[in-house]
Amino acid sequence: MQIRQGIDIVSVKRFEEIVCRHGDRFLDRIFTPGERTYCEGKRYKFEHYAARFAAKEAMMKAMEIRAKNRFRFREIEVRRRSTGKPEIHLSPESAQRFGLPPGARIELSMAHERAHAVSFVLFFFG
Repeated sequence: MQIRQGIDIVSVKRFEEIVCRHGDRFLDRIFTPGERTYCEGKRYKFEHYAARFAAKEAMMKAMEIRAKNRFRFREIEVRRRSTGKPEIHLSPESAQRFGLPPGARIELSMAHERAHAVSFVLFFFG
């Protein structure tokens, strides 16, 4: 079995500044409608947005996806299981395009506080 990992940390304040500068256009380009609904319903929404952005970046690192591959952030969606644990969801088309092997498993851990959000991805395959 092979294991890949990715980690990313985001400044919540810097992320909030970017959102304030670029608004809904930026958010719509990065997040799915489900992610937007979830984050907008939170008291500290920018912490939640930043954690999800970090998760997408960590996933890109784990899968060795490069920006030049015409990657779209919305292709990686952070969802919550019924237990509350976050998980990465890729459409079958995206998984195939990114070369995700059949039977691969993705584990996600996220944390955030006022200043920073961090996400860690483990990708098991083979």
